[in-house]
Formats: sequence, C-alpha cells, structure tokens
Amino acid sequence: LRSFVAGIIHGAAIHSKLYPVIYTLSFMAYISYQEHGGRWKQVLPARNEPKAAADLSRFPWTEPKRLLHLIYLWIQRILLTPSPVIFLVVSLSTFGALTYLAVLGYGREALDEGFLYHFSRVDHRHNYSMHWYWIYLARGRIAQASFASNSAAVSASSAAAMAWLGRTLLLPQAVLLLYVSLGVAPYDLSLALFVQTFLFVAHNKVITAQYFTWYLCLLPLCSSNVEWNTRRIKLSLAYLGVAVVAWLGSAFCLEMQGMPVHLVVWLASMNFFVSNVNLLGAILSRYNIRKDASRTNELSKKEK
Repeated sequence: LRSFVAGIIHGAAIHSKLYPVIYTLSFMAYISYQEHGGRWKQVLPARNEPKAAADLSRFPWTEPKRLLHLIYLWIQRILLTPSPVIFLVVSLSTFGALTYLAVLGYGREALDEGFLYHFSRVDHRHNYSMHWYWIYLARGRIAQASFASNSAAVSASSAAAMAWLGRTLLLPQAVLLLYVSLGVAPYDLSLALFVQTFLFVAHNKVITAQYFTWYLCLLPLCSSNVEWNTRRIKLSLAYLGVAVVAWLGSAFCLEMQGMPVHLVVWLASMNFFVSNVNLLGAILSRYNIRKDASRTNELSKKEK
C-alpha cells in the first residue's frame, strides 16, 4: 500500500515539475532494500563490528569497480522485488494520466512546453552553465547560415542538430544519476537525493539561480552527518563564494554594460563548475555514512 501511495505522489510531482523523475530509481532501490535488505549481505558493517571489518565501510564512490558490481546486484534486486515495481508502474500511470488530462484540456502545447521542451532547451542568457558559450556561438552560426542562404530548411536543420547536441549532454547526467541511485540510495536516501540533485544541476546545460534551491532544500535532510567545521569544507565554501562573485561580475559587464567579455564569462562558468564539484567532494569526504546506515538497520529491525 505504501508503494502504491508513494507512486501516486511521485507521479504527480513529476507532472508538476519534471526534474523529480531523476529520483525514481533511487526510491525504487531504497524501497527494495527496506523490504528485503535483511536477507542480503550488508555492504556497510555495523558500528560494533571489528575495526578490520569497518575498513570495508568506505563509501562506494571511492571504489568504482565495487560500485559497478553493486549496480549490477541492485538491478537484479529491483526487478525481483514487487514493491519497487509497483511504485514504478503507479508513478508512470499517474504521470501519464495527468499529462493526458493536460493535453486534453490545453492541446499539444501542454506536452511541448511541459515536457518535450526540457530535452532540447538551449538558452544562453543568465546561464551559469559552462555549456552556455557553445550555445551562444551555435545560435549565432544558425542565424548567420539562415541569413546567408535565406532558406528556412537550412535554419530548421541547424536548429535540429543543435537540439540533438543538447540531448547528448544528458548522457553524463544519466551515468552519474545511475551511479548514485544504485550505489548510495539503498543505504542513505537523503544523501542520495541531495547528491543527485547537486550533480544534476552542476552538469546541466542550463543553470539559472532558481536551480540552486533544488538541492539546498534537501541539504537539511543530511547535513547533520556532515563535519562542517573542517578546513577542507571551509576552503571549498570560500572557493565557491569567489567563483560566484567572479561569474556575477563578468556577467554584469556582459549583459548590463554590453562589454565584449564573452570569453571571460565562459572561463568564470567553468570555474564555477569546478568549485561546485570541489565542494561536493569535500562534503562527501566528511560525511558520516555509518551513522545513517546503523539508523536504517535499527529501523528495519523494529519494523520486522
């Protein structure tokens, strides 16, 4: 019943704002682990195990081979467990039904603007993403080719090529989301949701200021397990602050003052990306995973 209700809520959330779809696999892995985790070998040892065993509790992102093996195991576990399958089917059904009603009421525009638009969106203005510069240059070349040939067909084909190039940028995001969903979510769902959203935003081809609220609202769910008062995290936060100021300053000169500093803004965007990745690495390096793992095991025992 809980999987059914959760599926309805998740499907409605995806219909309202598309990006929660990235959490689907994480929810499925977590549900599967909660239902049958006790029958499987624990990947993370409990606190009271010997110190030698505790050495195995390093989180999987530091061991790619181990994590790939875990991904293979979790795909098997998810497909063989009824609850996550029910969750997936109900989520897709709810999303499909609500989208159908929207199209029925507003026509094709509801499907294009609410769903398909996000896969080919290539805005370059007010965009923190390191990809904005090639979007800007590509748009200029499309306009130039269209003007030179005076052909709508050339413009359409160039726009289509640009849209497909934009879709290829989704591949790195998909790999990272799969990595986190099956390697982290079963043992620490709150951390997985935060990391997924952070990575999704940092690697997106379009990043506006509102996107930062997507992962900041999830940070309180796992922040208590982070050792914030460390030199690395303080330096990482300072680096991020400098990167933001550098981007805002250069973007102001470009968009408000009309100065030709496109290359400077692009370099600031790449620096902003590096600062985000650096901060996430610092947070993960100071995250106490065994605290949450032990709490999850205790909750599972109580439910049984």
